[in-house]
Amino acid sequence: MSKLNKKNYIKYIQGFSLIEVLIATSVLGVLAVILMSSTNKGIILSNQALDEVQASFLLEEGSEAVKSLRDTNWTNISGVTDNTNYYLAFNNTTNVWSLSATPSKVDSFTRVIVFSPVYRDSNDDIASSGTLDAGTKKVTVTTSWTSNGNTISKSVPFYISNIFN
Repeated sequence: MSKLNKKNYIKYIQGFSLIEVLIATSVLGVLAVILMSSTNKGIILSNQALDEVQASFLLEEGSEAVKSLRDTNWTNISGVTDNTNYYLAFNNTTNVWSLSATPSKVDSFTRVIVFSPVYRDSNDDIASSGTLDAGTKKVTVTTSWTSNGNTISKSVPFYISNIFN
């Protein structure tokens, strides 16, 4: 190889190495952005799943608290105003649940309990109209929270009866 060709060859190789470095840096940069985006999305989804689980636990706890109120005394249930929002309160001294008309939050969640009257038809089945069943109430426990500026709610409806009378 002549001296002139050797010089051009070295410049060519040095320039080729620079292009390889630029391409490799670009590929690594794109991979880093993709990895960070994936991690961020994973954290967001993980937080949403955590909220869903907490809401489910609060729904279950609310349902059990209403059953506890019924077990203590049916007048805790029969004496409420139908289709009114109630909130649970727990007394740490007496370890007893109670209903309150004052809104309350559990962490960032709001739990609302609504009691509705139950009617029976001529076959004694639950119906939208008919004879009022004073020994049964429909209960809807709703938990709501805010996530990314959106209000999300989960509800569980069930019937509760005066089983001790």
